[in-house]
Amino acid sequence: MSRKLLILYGSETGTAQDFAEQVWRESKRFFFTGPVLPMDAYDVRNLVDEELVVFVCSTTGQGEEPENMRGFWKFLLRKKLPGDSLQNMRFAVLGFGDSSYVKYNFVAKKLHKRLLQLGGVALMEVGLCDDQHDMGPSATYLPWLEKLWEKMLTISPLPNGQEALEESPREFRWDVEVIDEDKENNSSVRKETENIYANSRVARGAENPTVRLVLEENRRITHEQHFQDVRLISFKMINPIAWRPGDVLVLRPCNGEDRVKGLFSLFQDHNLPFLPETVLEIREVDSEMPVPDFLQAPISLRSLATQYWDLNAIPRPRAFALLARNCKNDLEKEKLLELASPAGQEDLFAYANRPRRTILEVLQDFPHATSQLTLEILMELFQPIKPRSFSIASCPEVGRLQLLVAVVEYRSILSTPRRGLCSTWLKKLPVGEKVIGWLKKGTLKLPAQPSKPLVMVGPGTGLAPFRSVLLQKESKYVDEESGRCVLFFGCRNRQGDFHCEEELKRMEGIGVLKLITAFSRDQEEKIYVQHRIKENGDLLRTLLIEQDGYFLVAGSSKNMPQSVKEALNVVIGEENVQKMLTTGRYQEETWS
Repeated sequence: MSRKLLILYGSETGTAQDFAEQVWRESKRFFFTGPVLPMDAYDVRNLVDEELVVFVCSTTGQGEEPENMRGFWKFLLRKKLPGDSLQNMRFAVLGFGDSSYVKYNFVAKKLHKRLLQLGGVALMEVGLCDDQHDMGPSATYLPWLEKLWEKMLTISPLPNGQEALEESPREFRWDVEVIDEDKENNSSVRKETENIYANSRVARGAENPTVRLVLEENRRITHEQHFQDVRLISFKMINPIAWRPGDVLVLRPCNGEDRVKGLFSLFQDHNLPFLPETVLEIREVDSEMPVPDFLQAPISLRSLATQYWDLNAIPRPRAFALLARNCKNDLEKEKLLELASPAGQEDLFAYANRPRRTILEVLQDFPHATSQLTLEILMELFQPIKPRSFSIASCPEVGRLQLLVAVVEYRSILSTPRRGLCSTWLKKLPVGEKVIGWLKKGTLKLPAQPSKPLVMVGPGTGLAPFRSVLLQKESKYVDEESGRCVLFFGCRNRQGDFHCEEELKRMEGIGVLKLITAFSRDQEEKIYVQHRIKENGDLLRTLLIEQDGYFLVAGSSKNMPQSVKEALNVVIGEENVQKMLTTGRYQEETWS
């Protein structure tokens, strides 16, 4: 058998891509050759000729495949494909998902099943990485990868006289070189203010239209005394693009100025020659790992630190291996290698994951390793900033694109509060600021017949997609024949976080919806939306069973969706709930 190994990934936010690239890097220890590619960048018709393939894919939304594998998946589903099409192929599938979702790792499971149907031979069981695991995806990924190489080497042994390398000869993806820093004489250097993702089809996906926005209003809508800052953020479109209720705006945030200054102060403290104005050229080392289009022009370290490196990220095991690489201090090096090893994952969880320790804080904790950083290590050490998706909270008829955003801030055992990168960035955006993002279809599918009843459960910021639906209903409202809408809205306090109260009551007053609220802290006994569902059994049976209505749930993925489903099981029967799930009349759009 040849030593060619093809690695294909389907990645929505970059996680699956990161891990696929790690598989590629590790494969070089065993002298395998072959590229790592998004599935849609590979000509799927050539799959019949492949002997060894690793598939890495995430699950999005309602068990859907990422956008960069949809064409690939559509081809694999063709009924005319012979059952022995892939009989010469041995494969392994690694999935990434969140076990709090109903269709946990659904894409990896169905891909594995389909490859078997087409005659492929599985090297091992599908690996299911879980974001909810205490130690994150690495808890599954590391032992899965170790087993993968054992299996690979049984069917494709190392050539005579060769032994596996201790480390990958492709430890670094790209060459990094400092170039002429005189920007006045270097026209190829991009402007500091340029958005590096603006025109990148790689970054946003080929199917998603870029949208240019200007901030019109950034308003806190929770009471000043309430523990959480929730904002209604309004944008005007510079290049108007049509969207529909349920659609999503995707934004890639920037690091705050305090984080960026903190990074360069750290460099200065360790006498590292990395200045904000230092301009880099990033070059391909191996054609199997090309430089993405948005990094192909010369770029300053300030732009990388602001727009590309996630300075808020919790480091993965590989980050500790990279820090250990040039470390001269034996104690630090030993500890770093321990945290990078499969055996050290519990310690890594206690050190990094549980307290939500950022990569910047890790660099401060390991000064000897930090003093030995190189540009190549920096490009590997920092995870790329991942895009964030927000359900659009307005409809086109409103004339503005609005988001309902909860600013993430909490405390761990560390003295400095933990803050969400994107929500903090949005909170600080000033009126008049220009922002670039992209639009994509949401996971909630509204009924084709507008007259069908809609029952919506949207506690907290889960209200966002339903506000969009209701605003459009209001703009076209005639009478109840337009379709009955019921909204179950829940929050802590009527006075503290009853989002968009005036709007909802206005809509209720003219007959657009029936509003049912649950304020969990306004009385001694906590009341949640699931309690209100149980109290309204007659109404729900009429709308969902007799009138074939839709039941839509949006909000936190933690406990609410399961509690709501259990309540509906009680009210209309588990068999009816299952039927609604199968036919798409019960849908969830949740986030962790």
